[in-house]
Parts: sequence; C-alpha cells; structure tokens
Amino acid sequence: MGKASPDRKPIGDDFAAVYRMSSSRWHRERTMGRGSLAVTELKFDKPAPDLSEPLPYDDAFLVSVLLLPVADHELWKNGRPVSVNEVREAGHTHFFDLRQRPQGLFRRPSHVLHFYMPLATLNMFAEQENVQPISDFDYKQSVGKDDPVMRHLAAATLAAFDDRHAGSDLLLDSILTAAGVHVLVKYGASSRNAREQRAYGLAPWQERHAKDLMEASLDISLTDLARECGLSVSQFRRAFRRTTGLAPHQWLLARRVDRAKTLLSRSEFSLAEIALACGFASQSHFNTTLKRLTGASPGRWRRLLSSPPIIAKR
Repeated sequence: MGKASPDRKPIGDDFAAVYRMSSSRWHRERTMGRGSLAVTELKFDKPAPDLSEPLPYDDAFLVSVLLLPVADHELWKNGRPVSVNEVREAGHTHFFDLRQRPQGLFRRPSHVLHFYMPLATLNMFAEQENVQPISDFDYKQSVGKDDPVMRHLAAATLAAFDDRHAGSDLLLDSILTAAGVHVLVKYGASSRNAREQRAYGLAPWQERHAKDLMEASLDISLTDLARECGLSVSQFRRAFRRTTGLAPHQWLLARRVDRAKTLLSRSEFSLAEIALACGFASQSHFNTTLKRLTGASPGRWRRLLSSPPIIAKR
C-alpha cells in the first residue's frame, strides 16, 4: 500500500497538466493488488483562457467534490460540448467518466477534490464483499448529488492534507477505501443490471451519451446516435423509447423547440438563422413545427418573449 512507484507519473499531475498547472496542490495514491485509488486537490485562482486538453482515456471515474461553487463554465466529452447547469453548488459530488475524455473551461477560480476510481479497483472491492461487479455509475451528467458521506470524507481528506503527521498516509488510505466502498454500493450499476437494462432500454451511460450528443448537435442522425451507443438503429430507437417514453426524434424535436425559444428572445437572430441553428430543414418547417407544438408562430413567440413585463398600476 502507499503511493505509486517513483517511475510512474502521479495521477494528480495528469489532472493538473490539463489545466496548465505545474502540479496538483495535494495528492495521495493508494496501490493495492490489482488496482489503485487516488485523491487529488486542485485549486487555481487564475483560470486558463481556453478549453483544457482532454483528460487521458482510462477505464475509470473521477468522483469529484466541489469545494467552491462552479459557474460560467463549459464541459466537453469526446470532443463535443455537453449541456451543463449554470451553477454547480459547493459540497456537491459529481461523476466524470474518463472513458469519455472530459475537458473543461472554467472562467472563474476553482477548488475541487477529485477521487480517482478505476473500475478494476472497485470491482476488486465488489469481489471481496461478494456483491455484483459494476460497469457504470447511476448518475446524471452535470447534476450534482448532495452526498453527506462524500462531503464529510472530503472534509476529512482536506484536514489530513493540511495537518500532516506520521499517520497521515495511513489515514488517507483509509479515507480512499471508505470512499471507494461507498460509491460502489450507493451508485454502482452492476454488469448484470446493465445487461438487463439493455434488453429493455438504454444503459445509463448510453442514455447520457445519446442525450449529450443530441444537445450538442441538434441535427445529428439516428444512425450516428445508434453507432455511438453500440446498437443498431432499430435497437436504439426501441431502447430509447422504452427508457425515456419518447422516440428519439420526439426528444430531439423538443430540444430544438427549447433552443429556438431561447434564440427568439435575442432579436439579432433572424427566423431563418434560428431555423438553421436549431436543425430545422427550412424556415417554413420551423414555422410549422413551432406553431403545431406550441400553438404560436415564431413571430408571436418573439413578441411575447421580448415584451417587457406588465406592472399593475397601484
């Protein structure tokens, strides 16, 4: 047990490098048997001006506890932008799949504690505890979880980093083990459940990936979505409906309409430009679709969205 061997680059420095930092603020890695766990504290007061490099591909997750709220940021996966909440709250836990090579752009100071958790290590714990091996975590991208266990483990980690003594490494190893077992049991999606889910609907990672792709490209084809999820077109169409209650084109159309409403509030965009930006075949198609789904034409929506609120006279 202990830190990685000297000839191996610390995982924490990989994370620091993508944000153009010389090294992580604090880092601890525990190696054991067939795998490892690690925790890294990253803090920067002067964010980089552009998108980070992708994190190295790995069959692993970052389970990250935010120590500052995150706002005015972008998240990319597999070279594509994904939809994010405007603000991520401090103390919340987020999951990042390193198989999807995440990238970030942070325009404000950031402080976060990353727990690095390879699936092989978590499944070693699963074998020891006689529970099902996992292939994914049950989470929603960009939606943080207010997990009191992870929040307290993060606080204990920071205290151990800040007050180093002879037993600090042993304490940090115990925290890493506790964090690994916690996320395994609380959030792990077993391989068996993933196979069962695939028989009836999309696996959690497939649903997330498909929705992220559609959010990023409103004119993406069904063929591309199916290929990205490792399914045939007919399998994907059937599984997506079973999972979401909507056919893929219905879900995508709803996103197009939502995007169009946002753009209609910005008067500098013409209706033709909005139609093109939202994946409609033409302005006529845009007009017909919006009126059919909402009962109002694009012109009427623009007037409604741009009108100042009516304040009742006293």
